[in-house]
Amino acid sequence: MARALDLPPLSTVEELCAAVADRSGRPVRLTPRRMRVGEPSGFVERRADADVIHFEQETSGLHQAHIICHELAHLLCGHLAEVPPPDEEAARVELPTIDPDMLRLVLGRSHYDDAAEQEAEVLGAELMRILVLAPGAGTTSQLAPALEHRRGQHV
Repeated sequence: MARALDLPPLSTVEELCAAVADRSGRPVRLTPRRMRVGEPSGFVERRADADVIHFEQETSGLHQAHIICHELAHLLCGHLAEVPPPDEEAARVELPTIDPDMLRLVLGRSHYDDAAEQEAEVLGAELMRILVLAPGAGTTSQLAPALEHRRGQHV
């Protein structure tokens, strides 16, 4: 399925995000953050102006790329429902002790069923493979020699 996306050869996660943004017509922003206990290592927040991928900042670059590819797969598969922005004034009245940014973060999350998670995991792995095997100076492309067969063919 990743090949059907007709993505150009990529070497960085940022270039992959730009390609997904071009395809969807919506900007994709990356936001590293320290996840709280019990939170997933990454998730997508659909905002009115952009899709924001939050990912764990306290992990390796390769793991971050894997998280981001998984979340991009959710976007490409159409798993994210349109969520209207919360009415901040109403939220202050109903939930005065909750920070509006936290409210937006929680309401912007989606819970996927097992089939959607599997689909995102498979496509995310394919996107990761594209990054890892892409020529260029990106950090993941440095792994390509380790994944090549002795005759120069990718395994």
